[in-house]
Amino acid sequence: MNTALLVLRVVPGILLIGHGMQKLLPVRYSPPMLHAIGHESTARAFEGIGIRPALPAALLAGFAEIVGGFSLAAGLLTPVGTILIAAVMTTAILMGHARNGIWNTEGGFEFPLLLLALSFVITALGPGSYSINEWANVSNWAGIDWSLSDAARAGIVLAIGVVAGLLTVIGASSAKSPRAQPGVAAER
Repeated sequence: MNTALLVLRVVPGILLIGHGMQKLLPVRYSPPMLHAIGHESTARAFEGIGIRPALPAALLAGFAEIVGGFSLAAGLLTPVGTILIAAVMTTAILMGHARNGIWNTEGGFEFPLLLLALSFVITALGPGSYSINEWANVSNWAGIDWSLSDAARAGIVLAIGVVAGLLTVIGASSAKSPRAQPGVAAER
Protein backbone atom coordinates (compact mmCIF):
# COMPACT_ATOMS: atom_id res chain seq x y z
CA MET A 1 0.00 0.00 0.00
CA ASN A 2 2.79 2.45 0.85
CA THR A 3 4.46 1.86 -2.53
CA ALA A 4 1.18 2.63 -4.30
CA LEU A 5 0.77 5.77 -2.22
CA LEU A 6 4.34 6.81 -3.06
CA VAL A 7 3.57 6.53 -6.79
CA LEU A 8 0.28 8.39 -6.29
CA ARG A 9 2.20 11.23 -4.60
CA VAL A 10 5.35 11.39 -6.72
CA VAL A 11 3.89 11.41 -10.24
CA PRO A 12 1.46 14.34 -9.82
CA GLY A 13 3.93 16.08 -7.50
CA ILE A 14 6.68 16.05 -10.11
CA LEU A 15 4.25 17.10 -12.84
CA LEU A 16 3.14 20.05 -10.70
CA ILE A 17 6.74 21.06 -10.04
CA GLY A 18 7.33 21.03 -13.80
CA HIS A 19 4.13 22.96 -14.41
CA GLY A 20 5.28 25.65 -11.99
CA MET A 21 8.75 25.74 -13.52
CA GLN A 22 7.17 26.31 -16.94
CA LYS A 23 5.66 29.50 -15.57
CA LEU A 24 8.85 30.78 -13.92
CA LEU A 25 11.86 29.57 -15.91
CA PRO A 26 12.87 31.81 -18.83
CA VAL A 27 12.82 30.08 -22.23
CA ARG A 28 16.58 30.44 -22.73
CA TYR A 29 17.24 28.38 -19.56
CA SER A 30 14.58 25.77 -20.19
CA PRO A 31 15.53 22.20 -20.97
CA PRO A 32 13.81 21.20 -24.24
CA MET A 33 11.49 18.72 -22.51
CA LEU A 34 10.17 21.35 -20.06
CA HIS A 35 8.86 23.81 -22.68
CA ALA A 36 9.04 26.70 -20.21
CA ILE A 37 7.56 30.04 -21.25
CA GLY A 38 8.80 32.15 -18.33
CA HIS A 39 7.11 34.53 -15.95
CA GLU A 40 6.66 37.39 -18.45
CA SER A 41 4.83 35.23 -21.01
CA THR A 42 2.81 33.66 -18.21
CA ALA A 43 1.88 37.15 -17.00
CA ARG A 44 0.73 38.11 -20.52
CA ALA A 45 -1.41 34.97 -20.66
CA PHE A 46 -2.86 35.74 -17.23
CA GLU A 47 -3.59 39.30 -18.35
CA GLY A 48 -5.38 37.90 -21.40
CA ILE A 49 -7.79 35.89 -19.27
CA GLY A 50 -8.33 38.73 -16.83
CA ILE A 51 -6.05 37.87 -13.93
CA ARG A 52 -4.61 41.11 -12.56
CA PRO A 53 -2.09 42.11 -11.42
CA ALA A 54 -0.74 39.56 -13.86
CA LEU A 55 2.98 39.41 -13.04
CA PRO A 56 2.58 38.88 -9.26
CA ALA A 57 -0.18 36.35 -9.98
CA ALA A 58 2.06 34.47 -12.42
CA LEU A 59 4.89 34.37 -9.89
CA LEU A 60 2.58 33.24 -7.08
CA ALA A 61 0.97 30.55 -9.24
CA GLY A 62 4.35 29.20 -10.34
CA PHE A 63 5.74 29.13 -6.80
CA ALA A 64 2.52 27.60 -5.42
CA GLU A 65 2.69 24.80 -8.00
CA ILE A 66 6.36 24.12 -7.22
CA VAL A 67 5.90 24.16 -3.44
CA GLY A 68 2.59 22.25 -3.60
CA GLY A 69 4.06 19.69 -5.99
CA PHE A 70 7.11 19.22 -3.77
CA SER A 71 4.88 18.84 -0.72
CA LEU A 72 2.92 16.04 -2.38
CA ALA A 73 5.91 14.30 -3.97
CA ALA A 74 8.01 14.37 -0.81
CA GLY A 75 5.15 13.66 1.57
CA LEU A 76 5.98 16.77 3.54
CA LEU A 77 3.14 18.74 5.15
CA THR A 78 0.72 17.51 2.48
CA PRO A 79 -2.22 19.60 3.79
CA VAL A 80 -0.23 22.76 3.01
CA GLY A 81 0.52 21.43 -0.47
CA THR A 82 -3.15 20.64 -0.97
CA ILE A 83 -4.17 24.17 0.00
CA LEU A 84 -1.71 25.66 -2.51
CA ILE A 85 -2.71 23.27 -5.27
CA ALA A 86 -6.43 23.78 -4.62
CA ALA A 87 -6.06 27.57 -4.77
CA VAL A 88 -4.17 27.52 -8.07
CA MET A 89 -6.31 24.81 -9.69
CA THR A 90 -9.58 26.47 -8.65
CA THR A 91 -8.37 29.72 -10.22
CA ALA A 92 -7.24 27.85 -13.34
CA ILE A 93 -10.58 26.08 -13.67
CA LEU A 94 -12.70 29.20 -13.23
CA MET A 95 -10.56 31.72 -15.12
CA GLY A 96 -9.05 29.63 -17.89
CA HIS A 97 -10.68 26.26 -18.44
CA ALA A 98 -14.40 26.19 -17.49
CA ARG A 99 -15.52 27.98 -20.64
CA ASN A 100 -13.93 25.17 -22.71
CA GLY A 101 -15.84 22.31 -21.10
CA ILE A 102 -14.37 19.36 -19.27
CA TRP A 103 -11.98 17.67 -21.71
CA ASN A 104 -8.32 18.65 -21.73
CA THR A 105 -8.06 18.18 -25.51
CA GLU A 106 -10.38 21.16 -25.88
CA GLY A 107 -8.69 23.27 -23.20
CA GLY A 108 -11.12 22.10 -20.53
CA PHE A 109 -10.74 21.59 -16.79
CA GLU A 110 -10.10 17.83 -16.76
CA PHE A 111 -6.43 18.06 -15.61
CA PRO A 112 -6.89 20.70 -12.87
CA LEU A 113 -9.91 18.80 -11.53
CA LEU A 114 -7.89 15.59 -11.45
CA LEU A 115 -5.15 17.39 -9.48
CA LEU A 116 -7.76 18.64 -6.98
CA ALA A 117 -9.06 15.10 -6.50
CA LEU A 118 -5.55 13.64 -6.13
CA SER A 119 -4.60 16.29 -3.58
CA PHE A 120 -7.69 15.49 -1.54
CA VAL A 121 -7.02 11.74 -1.63
CA ILE A 122 -3.35 12.11 -0.69
CA THR A 123 -4.23 14.39 2.22
CA ALA A 124 -7.01 12.04 3.39
CA LEU A 125 -4.77 8.96 3.24
CA GLY A 126 -1.69 10.70 4.60
CA PRO A 127 1.69 10.57 2.90
CA GLY A 128 2.49 7.01 4.00
CA SER A 129 5.66 5.50 5.40
CA TYR A 130 7.82 6.46 2.40
CA SER A 131 7.62 10.17 3.14
CA ILE A 132 9.56 12.97 4.78
CA ASN A 133 6.78 13.32 7.35
CA GLU A 134 7.32 9.70 8.40
CA TRP A 135 11.11 9.96 8.32
CA ALA A 136 11.09 13.14 10.45
CA ASN A 137 8.26 11.85 12.67
CA VAL A 138 6.02 14.86 12.03
CA SER A 139 2.73 13.12 11.25
CA ASN A 140 0.83 15.55 13.47
CA TRP A 141 2.85 18.62 12.51
CA ALA A 142 0.07 21.04 13.42
CA GLY A 143 -0.21 19.59 16.94
CA ILE A 144 -4.01 19.41 16.72
CA ASP A 145 -5.90 16.42 18.08
CA TRP A 146 -8.70 16.04 15.57
CA SER A 147 -11.99 14.38 16.31
CA LEU A 148 -12.90 14.42 12.61
CA SER A 149 -12.27 11.64 10.14
CA ASP A 150 -9.28 11.82 7.79
CA ALA A 151 -11.61 12.51 4.85
CA ALA A 152 -13.33 15.36 6.72
CA ARG A 153 -9.97 16.95 7.56
CA ALA A 154 -8.88 16.61 3.94
CA GLY A 155 -12.17 18.17 2.86
CA ILE A 156 -11.57 21.15 5.14
CA VAL A 157 -8.04 21.57 3.78
CA LEU A 158 -9.32 21.36 0.19
CA ALA A 159 -12.09 23.86 0.99
CA ILE A 160 -9.55 26.37 2.34
CA GLY A 161 -7.64 26.16 -0.94
CA VAL A 162 -10.81 26.42 -3.03
CA VAL A 163 -11.88 29.52 -1.09
CA ALA A 164 -8.44 31.06 -1.70
CA GLY A 165 -8.90 30.35 -5.41
CA LEU A 166 -12.39 31.86 -5.37
CA LEU A 167 -11.02 34.98 -3.68
CA THR A 168 -8.42 35.22 -6.45
CA VAL A 169 -11.17 34.99 -9.08
CA ILE A 170 -13.25 37.62 -7.27
CA GLY A 171 -10.19 39.87 -7.04
CA ALA A 172 -9.51 39.42 -10.75
CA SER A 173 -13.13 40.19 -11.57
CA SER A 174 -13.10 43.37 -9.52
CA ALA A 175 -9.84 44.44 -11.19
CA LYS A 176 -11.52 44.04 -14.60
CA SER A 177 -14.56 46.16 -13.89
CA PRO A 178 -14.06 49.87 -14.48
CA ARG A 179 -14.36 51.99 -11.37
CA ALA A 180 -16.56 55.00 -11.53
CA GLN A 181 -14.78 58.19 -10.64
CA PRO A 182 -16.53 60.64 -8.32
CA GLY A 183 -18.48 63.20 -10.29
CA VAL A 184 -18.18 61.30 -13.59
CA ALA A 185 -21.05 59.21 -14.89
CA ALA A 186 -20.13 55.67 -15.85
CA GLU A 187 -20.36 54.89 -19.57
CA ARG A 188 -22.87 52.31 -20.67
